[in-house]
Formats: sequence, structure tokens, C-alpha cells
Amino acid sequence: MSTMLFVQGAMAAATLSFASIGPTAASPATSNSLGAAFVVIAKGTTSTVEITLHPSAPFDTVKVEAGSGVSVLSPPCAFSRVVAGGHYVCRVNVTQDARQASLTLNVVGEKTLDPANPPIIEVSHFTISNDSFVAPAAVKPRTMGPAMTRTPDPATAK
Repeated sequence: MSTMLFVQGAMAAATLSFASIGPTAASPATSNSLGAAFVVIAKGTTSTVEITLHPSAPFDTVKVEAGSGVSVLSPPCAFSRVVAGGHYVCRVNVTQDARQASLTLNVVGEKTLDPANPPIIEVSHFTISNDSFVAPAAVKPRTMGPAMTRTPDPATAK
């Protein structure tokens, strides 16, 4: 009987613990250690974007990568041995894929705290809409017109 009470007490404690940490665990932690900021200098088929970094933590490498909707990204933009409190700026020209509604640039920072563990990666995203993108027309479902009949006719089916 005492074992049964212990199990019930342990389950109650586990339920209480879960309930107390549940709301805080629902929101994932966000980090902006890269301190990335984006400014569109010129917008068109090819856009010029200035990327500024004010990192609050050091990174081994930081690079700008083409995300979805990007046909061409030039020139390459990357920094190594990024220090906390530093100031880093690069400008890139981005050519948009005309078939996409927007393009995304990714700023990817990587740092290794312990060589025995995988590196820590932080990503900041920036999206530019494609103003000339025209969404394909929606296909209307075919409805039965007067010349079409169902087989068997629901009125005569038994």
C-alpha cells in the first residue's frame, strides 16, 4: 500500500512539475547574437542589399547564403573570426527567380564552443517580395452543367 501511495505521489509531483514548466517550454528561445540588419539599397529584377552585423557573441565564420527564390547572389559575402562588439558590412546583388513570389537571404553564423560537440549555428533570414510576380490563376472546379447527368440518377436510385 505504501508503494502505491509513493507512485501516486510521484505521478502527482511529475504532473505538477510538467504543468509549471509547460508554458515556458512552449516558446522557443530566440537569439540574435549576429545582430544582423538588412537594408534594400535598390530594388528590381536585381536588388542590392546591404547587410550589417553587430554581433554580441564571437563566431568562427559568418556568411551570406542564397535562400529560396534567388537565381544569382554576387559577390560572395563571408567573414571569419567575427568578434563580439565588432561592426561588419557587405553589399550583395541578388537576382530574383521570376517564377517565385519572393526571395530570401540567409546570414549563417557558426561557432564551435567544444570540439567534441557539433558547432552552434545561428541563422537570420531576410525576405524581399517580387512585385512583378503574378500568381497563377486558380482552377475552378468543374460543375455539372445541364448537358451532364449523373449515372445513376439520384432521383431514381433505390
